[in-house]
Amino acid sequence: MKYFFSTLFFFIVGTSFAQNAELKKELGRIYSNPDSAEFYLKEAETRLQSRSDSGLYYYFKAESYNLKLENQAAKDAFIYSLDYIDPKLNPELVSLAYIRLTRLDKASGQFEKALEFSQDGLKHTESSLDSNFMGYHLLDIAVIYHDMESYEQGVDYGKRALKVLESYSKAIPAYRAFALNSIAINFDDWNKPDSALFYHYKVLDDIENLDSMRVIFTFNNIGNTLLKQEKYEEARKWVEIALGLNRKDGYPAYGLATNFTNLANIAFNLGEFAKARQMMDSAAYYVQESGSTEKKRDYLYEEYRFHKKKGELTSAMDFLEKYSALKDTIFQEERLRTMSEMEALYDVEQKERELAESRAEVAEHELTVKSRNNLLLLLLIFLLVSLGLGFFIYYRQKNKTRHLQQEAKLQAIYAEQQTQKRLQDQRDSIASDLHDNIGSQLTFIVSSLGNLKFGNLSKEALSTKIDQISGFTVETVNELRDTIWAMNKESISIEELHSRIQNLFAKARQSCPTIQFEFNLDPHIDTDLKLNSIEGVNFYRIVQEAVNNSIKYANASKIQVDLFLEDENIKLKVTDDGVGISGENPFGNGMNTMKTRAQRIGKEFEIKSSEGQGTEILVS
Repeated sequence: MKYFFSTLFFFIVGTSFAQNAELKKELGRIYSNPDSAEFYLKEAETRLQSRSDSGLYYYFKAESYNLKLENQAAKDAFIYSLDYIDPKLNPELVSLAYIRLTRLDKASGQFEKALEFSQDGLKHTESSLDSNFMGYHLLDIAVIYHDMESYEQGVDYGKRALKVLESYSKAIPAYRAFALNSIAINFDDWNKPDSALFYHYKVLDDIENLDSMRVIFTFNNIGNTLLKQEKYEEARKWVEIALGLNRKDGYPAYGLATNFTNLANIAFNLGEFAKARQMMDSAAYYVQESGSTEKKRDYLYEEYRFHKKKGELTSAMDFLEKYSALKDTIFQEERLRTMSEMEALYDVEQKERELAESRAEVAEHELTVKSRNNLLLLLLIFLLVSLGLGFFIYYRQKNKTRHLQQEAKLQAIYAEQQTQKRLQDQRDSIASDLHDNIGSQLTFIVSSLGNLKFGNLSKEALSTKIDQISGFTVETVNELRDTIWAMNKESISIEELHSRIQNLFAKARQSCPTIQFEFNLDPHIDTDLKLNSIEGVNFYRIVQEAVNNSIKYANASKIQVDLFLEDENIKLKVTDDGVGISGENPFGNGMNTMKTRAQRIGKEFEIKSSEGQGTEILVS
């Protein structure tokens, strides 16, 4: 009879295990056929025989939501599944559920919840003795601290993960690569590029044992570190490798958002503004698709740096405000304090568990300690701790206040230095303009006067030559006045630029009464908007050169200048209805001068013309 019941028991248990394994295999088909997930789940629902079976059903239902990027539904389902999954029968699913929950909350910027799920997963692996998932939960914590900019803690947890995995003979190579990456990215943003590259290259050292599609991030992250070292061309090669792999991998939004943000950074640092704009637009699309708060933060900061680099200060400030607002929501003091408390709580629990195990043998002796002595000891400890804590808080607050005051002073000094540097750069540019433009013209005048002295010219020819030199001298004086006007200003308003162009037209009308001159200012442009002096004087000089060329060569009856706003950029257009340009450009030096001036202020220069159809010059 005993033999019968024993046999029956083992038969029931064995049947249950077999049913659970078969159900897991069937539900696992949703990964290769996600479009059929609903069918597999409905079919499995009719076969549930135990609580453990229900755990499998709810877990794979959560995975189906996760594959469809229905994040909130996935999160709710994973949490629900943890109440049903048998941790002894399916310990790996418990770990995977905590990993999924960590990633979902990290992506949405809920770092304290992400940390809590990682720590719960870590506790589970300590009881299930799964070193692979133990390492994975530790590296997840390292990445969370990276996203919170707590890089020292991030490095510490990354090294813990690596130590666990390297001491385990059956460690999964991809998990070891993830641990190396978690250390490297913390060193990278901690401004320790050599250490970052050391750990990134350790991933590539083991590439033969890895699927390259699972370590795409390494190629991008190497490029990111080189980018911060201003090795732009070398960085671009690595990021483009990552971009190509991501495209092969089905265009994952998170990875592509990272790639395009880095490529935009490289492009605008190399002065390739049009290419940078394309990369930024692609980054914006994939940031939105990824739903990642971290990627959105990085994108907003690079948009700010891009517009600042182009001199578009209004747009730059808009993106800086958006970046700061998002960053403030991530790094609130309350959230940091909560995370510190959670980590401390976890460490305390770990230490208490270790102490409980080590003191198990002496527990009987501790019972003989008198209650009165314990109470006195506790009171004494409490008093000492309270005094020590009070002194520590006071001293720390005092140091913090002093540090903030010193930092404020340094920031003020730095801001003043940056302002002076910008002013000096502007003055150097204008001085170069004086040397290249005015200096060469004065040299020509002196040379011409010298030739008159020694030339044997008739009275009529001499008079003509003097008139030419006089006209050239007047033109030089006018250019000198324009340069001095710009040099005396830190900035030039749209209203001032408008006034200078109108004065130019007034003089042109006197010289050429048969030509109609028209200047149109876009009403959407604020006339109080300030351009820096370099932009102002180069816009004016381009107009001056274009109008002079039209008068001299175009045989035009109308010359029109338009200053307008498009895509938050100020653009300039000069058109005439003259004979146009055919064959070889009769005024190529003038065109080259205008193109150089446009490039000097980060603008594109474009000319459209055909014979008999007039000429259009666009600076955008």
